[in-house]
Amino acid sequence: MIRGIDNYLTAYQFTEQPLKRAVSEKPTEMPAVQDKIEFSTDALERGEQSRVQSAALASLQEKFPKMTFSVGTGLVGKNVRNTGDNANRWAFTLDPKLLEKMNGSPEAEFTQKIRDIECATAFADSFSKAMGMKTVYCDNYIDENGQLHHASVLVRKDELNEELRAQARENAEKIIERVREKNKDAADKLEEMLNKAEETGELVLGDEDMRVFGEAANVVDIQQAEEAAETDEEIESESVGKSMGINAAKLARMLAAAKTRSQVQAVMDMIQSDLRECDAGKEQGYDVDEASVSAAENLLQEAKSRMSSAEDREPTPQEEMMSALASLM
Repeated sequence: MIRGIDNYLTAYQFTEQPLKRAVSEKPTEMPAVQDKIEFSTDALERGEQSRVQSAALASLQEKFPKMTFSVGTGLVGKNVRNTGDNANRWAFTLDPKLLEKMNGSPEAEFTQKIRDIECATAFADSFSKAMGMKTVYCDNYIDENGQLHHASVLVRKDELNEELRAQARENAEKIIERVREKNKDAADKLEEMLNKAEETGELVLGDEDMRVFGEAANVVDIQQAEEAAETDEEIESESVGKSMGINAAKLARMLAAAKTRSQVQAVMDMIQSDLRECDAGKEQGYDVDEASVSAAENLLQEAKSRMSSAEDREPTPQEEMMSALASLM
């Protein structure tokens, strides 16, 4: 939901960002939201500070349910929790000073920065899947100023045959051309990534790449807003002035592309997140488009009814690519 106008990894060394010691290695027996919080013994002994951090993380977790948060002071480096099958683009280490600032600052100031990171991550995730690649290492750190520091490695999926590889390239090219209409520089950089991935079968990504993904995500949302205005479609959480709405047309495309339970669940999570943000918008005085909310609620019910008939299996590479494409087109 976007606010609008007003390796096998040991072969890689990431020297762009200094690796700093994480604040914690605390066992994960904490309940509820706290199971995503990692505190040092000293931090826990400070009592009040840990409670403030816990409250801030709980608030963030509610606003950004797809993201998971822990507390630390830098990129943690390669470990068993962020490599191989455990590589997760949606796991973020937050600087404790950022949590302190968020506790004493107007909510919108840092929430929007986290939302921009969420959008960049969503684009990166969908674009990589549309290219037929998978993440085998990922490390995210958000510093005290709300800036993202990132390191990840993507590799081409071995199970892609020649036909699927061609389809993956076509998918990526469609997305790139869509971006090119509004931001040629970002499109050129995406094309460089695509060509490198095709040539070498892998990509090593850093801060600059995530910035490009963020720019591309903004372009896609701008285009969706413009197309919605021309065709009278609703727009996904795009606000103009003090208005908000949900892009039911895009969500419907994503639901139509979902073939497995996990894919249907992902669409449900997105719909529920959009509905929650519209509720929050109402409280902040935004004029929320009730028609788009109603359409999203109907889609949510449709998604729930499809869960029983959707296949409980991993999506095929083609299904994953088509789902990723639907989220960006």
